Amino acid sequence: MNAIYCRVSTDEQARKGYSLEDQRQACLKHLLEMGFADIEEYIDDGYSGEFLERPGLERLRSSIQTGKIDYIAIYDPDRLSRNLTNQLILADEIEKSGARLTFVTGDYDCSPEGRLFFSMKGAVAAYEKAKIRERTCRGRRAKATKGKVVSNAHPFGYNWDKENSMYTINEEEARIINIIYDMCILGELGARSITLALMSQGIIGRKGRPLSICTVSRILSKEMYCGTHYQFKQSVRKTGQNTREIKNNPRELWIPVKIPAIVTRERWENAQLQTKKNKKNSKRNAKHNYLLKGVLRCGLCGRNMIAYSRIGQRKSGPPKTYYYYSCIANESGSNLAGNKKCLAKRIPADSLDTLVWQSLVETIKNETLVNQYLFDHQLKNCSDEIEQLHKLELTLQKKKLNITNWYRLNLIDGVSAQKELIAINRELEKNNFALASATEKNNKINQPALLPTDFLSLLTLEEKRSIILHFPYEIRAIRTNDEFEFWFQEC
Repeated sequence: MNAIYCRVSTDEQARKGYSLEDQRQACLKHLLEMGFADIEEYIDDGYSGEFLERPGLERLRSSIQTGKIDYIAIYDPDRLSRNLTNQLILADEIEKSGARLTFVTGDYDCSPEGRLFFSMKGAVAAYEKAKIRERTCRGRRAKATKGKVVSNAHPFGYNWDKENSMYTINEEEARIINIIYDMCILGELGARSITLALMSQGIIGRKGRPLSICTVSRILSKEMYCGTHYQFKQSVRKTGQNTREIKNNPRELWIPVKIPAIVTRERWENAQLQTKKNKKNSKRNAKHNYLLKGVLRCGLCGRNMIAYSRIGQRKSGPPKTYYYYSCIANESGSNLAGNKKCLAKRIPADSLDTLVWQSLVETIKNETLVNQYLFDHQLKNCSDEIEQLHKLELTLQKKKLNITNWYRLNLIDGVSAQKELIAINRELEKNNFALASATEKNNKINQPALLPTDFLSLLTLEEKRSIILHFPYEIRAIRTNDEFEFWFQEC
């Protein structure tokens, strides 16, 4: 039995006129002219030649392994694959099975010269694929830099002007968007509450369906609704016929495009502030009042200690909720200390909060300790360090600006730009962390001393936490058996 294999991807068919029927007729004619009949067809319609996962090709390979195929006719080597390595793998499989491979556009033989020619054609096909991809990407970037929207993502609130590659405002949907912003800013509601309120008022979205929580959240967060639409926020790379790898690009590679605004910049920024406030004040974040949440460190390994609760069963009576502080190296697999859990045990939160506050008040009463601390820290001013960190920040920001300009002028490719920006951003993160630490130290040095009477008059948890957060010592605690201990350690 003999076989023909034909393949076309959707974009190729439109661009080059590589129709399946043309390939099929050419391959059939080629085999008939060679005097071969009993022909079976293997077709892949709409599959990329970059990958081997194709149903028609997989059926052909299975037939080859059974040894029932004598001759295989293909229009051109790039129909078999556009990847040189894959071409060589398939050619080797065919040769080992005893079948013969023939192309309409040129004969193939397994001699050294034939293999060289085959490899050269495969390399040219791979090169053409890479050039097409680069030209397409460059054209999309050029279109974006001219102020046009590259592709229509069908965002709620906008229509699509195909001729000008631009979004236009959908007045009815824009009215709903303004209602959503009013509910957020004036009503101080979150996305979930807004969604329920819209449903109760009978306000619906597209296709007669209620707006989802995700849609409302995007409306409140996307900057496009105040007139700035960012493109190239992500890079997509195909890893298979139906799989893709999506990576977030550094912000510097985003290309902003001005589009018609539905809300003002001020309203959008107010919505961001209100959203942050809603998250901070969410009931999910206030199930229990922890005095030392976010400021306590493990006395054994030095990692942060997290606050959490668990429900425990009792022999008599209903279940009881217990509140604890525990080292993060015990509770989070991604924060293990040297890939090992910390040996410190969890500490009852209420007991530790009470003892720490009592000890803190006694410490503040001792004016000698306070004056000694202030005297010592006046000798450790961080102004020079802060100045150097600011200079380094400016230098790194200039490097980022240069790389961004080169990328937009097509002087550097996206992969190289991304690698450089990731490295610079890491340096900036380290610098910003050091700058924040130095600034915090300076603020603590320069803040006025508090009198014991100020502490004794603070009765609410918020006031106590405010003092804890500004206290110029770290609070560390440890429990290795039934007893626990804590101490104040200089930052």
